[in-house]
Amino acid sequence: MRVIAGSAKGTRLYGATGRALRPVLDRVKEALFAALGDRIEGARVLDLFAGVGNLGIEALSRGAEHADFIEQNKATADSIWDNLERTHLADMARVYTAELPRGLSRAHGQYGLIFVDPPFRIDKRILEGLFRLVRERKLLDRRGLLVYRHSPQSWYEPPVGEWSLEERRDYGDSILSMYVTRDGGSEAGRSEA
Repeated sequence: MRVIAGSAKGTRLYGATGRALRPVLDRVKEALFAALGDRIEGARVLDLFAGVGNLGIEALSRGAEHADFIEQNKATADSIWDNLERTHLADMARVYTAELPRGLSRAHGQYGLIFVDPPFRIDKRILEGLFRLVRERKLLDRRGLLVYRHSPQSWYEPPVGEWSLEERRDYGDSILSMYVTRDGGSEAGRSEA
């Protein structure tokens, strides 16, 4: 696993020893960030189920202003700090060890990008609570985008009246579903242009 572009390009990212992680493959990550385009520059990023910090660190390397990482496993959260220091991006980030969705209380302010990359076999009630809290706490800014990675066999579909699927990209075992909130998101951002 490595950073593919930006200030930390080529830097390897490492996880805690003995932990089985499901990192985003480079080709999927590259396609995702190409799709995000100018949403990254200057964005505040929230990386949930962060693992080694792969997505949040890539965003910082490509020009995001700040990233908050939430990971429930202490050893894995420590590896995020190690990776941030290795990429020289630690002063632009905070790492929290907490279970989700309860750990969302650690998130402050609004974010332009929220990455949700849970284990594929996760209890859907956890995702239901997470999507609900992101919306209730208005964690996405007006043009914000929530990127949810899931498998073709197992995923959570957020309420249609509250969330709108902006784009879906299939990469075999990984699907990237990109959502905006119904009362904000990029629709509102476009209408002001």
